[in-house]
Amino acid sequence: LQETMEDIDKNSDGFIDLEEYIGDMYSHDGDADEPEWVKTEREQFVEFRDKNHDGKMDKEETKDWILPSDYDHAEAEARHLVYESDQDKVWKL
Repeated sequence: LQETMEDIDKNSDGFIDLEEYIGDMYSHDGDADEPEWVKTEREQFVEFRDKNHDGKMDKEETKDWILPSDYDHAEAEARHLVYESDQDKVWKL
């Protein structure tokens, strides 16, 4: 969690604001228009990531983003491994 915060928090204020959040995933590189997925990520930040709507993610909000409590990492990894190793795609999970 601390490493993620330090990597994304470019202005070192201890929070991740919208531009830092987007900047971690996408660089404009002179593009006039953002791709649709970037617009969707902006909406995700405003609607879901920034839970207290103060314009930035604190440690708890960042933790909820990168380590969601309703996500079973072991199950997801198991499903991924079975899917990748099932060459004839017979197994349905």
